[in-house]
Amino acid sequence: MNKQYFISLLAVALIMALPQLGFGQSASVIEVNKALLGSDTPADIVAEDGEVVQDERPPPKNAWQKYTRFLDGQLEKLGHLDLYGVTAQLPKGYFSVKWDYTQLKAGRRYNSNHVLGPAVAPIPLSLLNPADEGWFLDTGLTGSGGGHVFQASYGITNTFNWYFELPYQFMHTRFDPKVIDKDGNLWGGSEEAARVQGRNKLRTLLPMVGRPVVGLKYDADWILADINTGFSWNPWRTERLSTALTARVFFPTGRVADPDNSLMYATGPELDTGVGGWILGFTNGWDLRIFKYKFWIDIIASSEFTASYGFKQKRRYPTVIEPDDPNADSKRGFTKPKIPGSLEFPDLTKDNKEFGTTVKGTFDYTPGWSLSWTGQLNVQIALLGLGFGYGILHSQEPEIQGDYRFIMMARSLELLGQNTIQAIQLGATLSLLPLYVPVNFAFQWRKMVDGYNAIVFDDYWNIIVKVFIPIFPD
Repeated sequence: MNKQYFISLLAVALIMALPQLGFGQSASVIEVNKALLGSDTPADIVAEDGEVVQDERPPPKNAWQKYTRFLDGQLEKLGHLDLYGVTAQLPKGYFSVKWDYTQLKAGRRYNSNHVLGPAVAPIPLSLLNPADEGWFLDTGLTGSGGGHVFQASYGITNTFNWYFELPYQFMHTRFDPKVIDKDGNLWGGSEEAARVQGRNKLRTLLPMVGRPVVGLKYDADWILADINTGFSWNPWRTERLSTALTARVFFPTGRVADPDNSLMYATGPELDTGVGGWILGFTNGWDLRIFKYKFWIDIIASSEFTASYGFKQKRRYPTVIEPDDPNADSKRGFTKPKIPGSLEFPDLTKDNKEFGTTVKGTFDYTPGWSLSWTGQLNVQIALLGLGFGYGILHSQEPEIQGDYRFIMMARSLELLGQNTIQAIQLGATLSLLPLYVPVNFAFQWRKMVDGYNAIVFDDYWNIIVKVFIPIFPD
């Protein structure tokens, strides 16, 4: 769940983003300015015969007039670039700054049969006591979180851009254990009784199978995730069709959860804020302009394919307390199970001579490939953009090279397998350029509609504010 949470959050943010073009709307903006505000013809516009028509308006008298005349001229020039869709680039000499704020909740999970259920499958209490046959421990795992992403972009040329992204995350996870039956009925017939019994069973069951007792909550704010940077290139564009390529690298700046308090190993509620190693990725985008009516309506279908690969890294094993450790009572970690032959949780304290390994030190962890595709339909009505998107993300099962018993334990939790997510998105954008303020606002809402071994994000939305600044415009 740990890897799935981070990869899902990262990849969905990458593949399901509506285009925030801003100056890609410049042709519409300049015409709407004239239609709605009655602004005069901008300076140095091009006549039909190709000759430049000089501006005959009186010289500007104050800073505001100078600013509006400059912006009108820039918008007129940019309008001839005909920027549209997800493949549009910042014009040469333009700089943009973006703030992206996201919120979401998690408490459900699609299993390997695409069936929606709790984030962690209930544990049969018959493992501890056969008399408890038919009763289960529901860990009640839930969480909420989100992030702040700050992005800076610059137009090196009209078709080639650079960007840098600084992401932060916040998260709050909780265990609220309860005892239930197979139909979800509460122990004792009340929430309070089921919770009291659940906490008692949690403290009793986990040590019986050789596992540490988990903490019940984890809170973190403004935790750095994986910084990334890259270049995008729009090599080919016509009035109807356009394509672009983006290459990026993720730096291992995010934090990997403490293995003794990690959801990945069900030792605690802590989540990763990074993958823990280097990642290379690329995106290929396409835009098809379906219909355009002057400057009022523009309908565009977009497609984006993204692939990324996470390279091998070293990760630390959880703590294993040896049976003869004199300080075992004061330590927290895996211990010798009190239930013999527990297949769900192998005894990590035994010698593993057959495989020649030991659960100490570090193991090799390779996240591997993550692939995604997104299709979007965006309708631009004057300065208001509306969009609908559908996306699918698939991540391979991470490759682990280490102690065989540890790998068995990790896989038995069903939190490390390959996973697939399908989601839809609705979004809207609004530009303030008619007010001569080069700022875009956007709102996006997402809903996951299907999945395979995947955590479900509910109440998943984000807002985006993007500012455009001409630094060295042509």
